[in-house]
Amino acid sequence: MVLGEIPTTRVPGRLQQSPGHLIRVAQQVHTRLWSEYVGTELTAPQFAVLLVLALEPGADQRTVGERASLDKATMAEMVARLVRRGLVLRRRDPADGRRKLLALSQSGAQAVREATGGVVRVQRTLFEPLGPDEQLEIVRVMARIARLEPSAVAVPGEARPTLDAQRAIGYLIRVAQQVHTKLWTEKVGTELTAPQYAVLDALETEPGADQRTVGELASLDKATMAEMVSRLVRRGLVLRRRDPSDGRRNLLSLSPTGQELLHRSTAGVREVQEALLAPLEPQEHAPALALLAKAARL
Repeated sequence: MVLGEIPTTRVPGRLQQSPGHLIRVAQQVHTRLWSEYVGTELTAPQFAVLLVLALEPGADQRTVGERASLDKATMAEMVARLVRRGLVLRRRDPADGRRKLLALSQSGAQAVREATGGVVRVQRTLFEPLGPDEQLEIVRVMARIARLEPSAVAVPGEARPTLDAQRAIGYLIRVAQQVHTKLWTEKVGTELTAPQYAVLDALETEPGADQRTVGELASLDKATMAEMVSRLVRRGLVLRRRDPSDGRRNLLSLSPTGQELLHRSTAGVREVQEALLAPLEPQEHAPALALLAKAARL
């Protein structure tokens, strides 16, 4: 199927067995739904920060970053932006000048109220392909892949009313994607991003395929695919030529350098996938992948 402009068909079997790929595609689905139902005024991480402050007014910046699963640098930049927009108030802790205390402004509180309906709709739509039992199970699985304490997401209560199962799935997908990115950097490095690897892998599966087909195989939208192919061609990893039977189509293939890099990266990619699923028991792997594939619309 296609959700917005995200192609979610024709994905090779080995990518459907890759938790990192499934998490990335689920994150793309979440991003598309967020744009549709919430809009562009607030990103999902920004909403997470505002939501934490709605639940814990006056919390320090470090605590808010931990609650929203944002690293120190990302959190500092985001808070500065939210302060400039008048959504967050920031002051020094009088008891410790090194700490910054945060609170919602009136505009920030209004932004949370206005966005909440759309956010709930995003989470419910993400859950649509799953039955009630599957919804509970994917939350449990994703919390473990995301390395979160079960109590942080699985126990609803008055103190944390928005972290019940039906509102947590988008957050869990984002945090799991962050875990994947960190593992990828550690085990594969920075020569290839995960989407670039997916493109090279697709070209090994279908050498000479047209650019649109490769984008479908790698689950990349048209604009992202065009930019990525241009970059890979400039790096000498992909060969591109016009289709002699249709001048509007670009045909792609791996260069020898691209094939060598793909094969050299494969062991690290396998380690990433194994590490992602490490918090789960071996017998849980296949059911977890099936749930992720459903959430990703694959």
